[in-house]
Amino acid sequence: MKKLYLSDLHIGDGTLKDDFKFDEDLIELIESSSKKNFNEIVIVGDGLELLTSEKVKEKGMVSYEELLESLDVSLIDRIEERHRDVFKVFREFSKTGDLIYIIGNHDSFLLFKEELRERVRQILGGNEKVKIVPYYLDRQFKTLAIHGNQYDIVNRFFINRKTGQLEQPFGDFMARFMMENFDPLLMRAELPEQSVRDYQNIHPTLDVFQWFDFIRRTFDINVDLQEEWSKNFVKLLKTPFAKVWIDKNWPVLKILAGLFINRHGGMKLGDFMVRMVMATRKFRKTDNLYRQARRMLGAEGMKGFRKAMNNDYFAGYGNGAPAIVPGELKGVIMGHNHRHVLRMVSNNGEEKFYANTGTWKPVVELIDDNPDNGFARRVELGYITIEMIDDEFLVQSKHIKKLSAVRLAERTSRNGTFFEV
Repeated sequence: MKKLYLSDLHIGDGTLKDDFKFDEDLIELIESSSKKNFNEIVIVGDGLELLTSEKVKEKGMVSYEELLESLDVSLIDRIEERHRDVFKVFREFSKTGDLIYIIGNHDSFLLFKEELRERVRQILGGNEKVKIVPYYLDRQFKTLAIHGNQYDIVNRFFINRKTGQLEQPFGDFMARFMMENFDPLLMRAELPEQSVRDYQNIHPTLDVFQWFDFIRRTFDINVDLQEEWSKNFVKLLKTPFAKVWIDKNWPVLKILAGLFINRHGGMKLGDFMVRMVMATRKFRKTDNLYRQARRMLGAEGMKGFRKAMNNDYFAGYGNGAPAIVPGELKGVIMGHNHRHVLRMVSNNGEEKFYANTGTWKPVVELIDDNPDNGFARRVELGYITIEMIDDEFLVQSKHIKKLSAVRLAERTSRNGTFFEV
């Protein structure tokens, strides 16, 4: 038995926010997996980029319920049209092998609309071997594959404390809000197209203000992007949705949010609050997925296991924790934070593993973690393979660095150097 895991492909609709340029690489990987007799491919969330699609952008800031109601299969069809050969090879694989599609946060519309799920199932093969699920508990391999946004406070669904209704993730709302309010300003700043794409791909753990400051120093633009972004964040926090989210998830910030929203202290307080949120995201997204995997694998005892299995984390995703018996799992596979990793986890002398599949989306990050050095775009196409040999696991972490296709252009300004990939 051999299985391939990959995630965060973010295959999009061909517009500016579609950075999936690796059709040939993915086709080669799937065809190679078929030739090597892989039995199963598991897409561990965010296989499709639905959240920032043009179809969603066109709807504006309607309610999440209205948005869901308005979306139809044309959302999926447009993506399939732009990447026909990719979906063709998926369909070929599903004739003989199982294809499991796990829902993440950038494709979470699939959780609530059967019409969309069925269309995705059709473009992937449309037979009984294709399954679309909120997570994948593989009892044969004793592994759990889950996207990981469930453990990210910004990107998980939550229950409104007053109404009891399920609410969309703050990250979803923010992405839509900024598409409506900030992106037009970014487009008018007369930046190179690649720099506009870079904004979409800033590493999840990066303070976005550092990128804005670098852009200001590198390009002669007449818009203060940092100030405009902060102003729009103020507008966002004034929305009823943001107040509900803060009340549920950040009650300690309600006083600060009130000051911020009422503009006492001006933009300096706004900058402080944004940076505090960013810093918390950085801590959680660099450490928290591994920590939660350790808990699920029993490495932090029964108390840790219960924390990871909190039903609140799985709101919308089956609305309950996976039916896992403590100590049952041999491994946990996630995506979401775009960091490709394979780590061993020891539990009472038994070796288990945590794997993250990484991403196929370009990542913009600081050079040597120093804002003065500027930014670079990193492209690593990551995936995990698991093979069962005589009742033992062979887990391999693999990634393709796109060095052969990299073109480095050095543009020097008086303040530093900018590398383009």
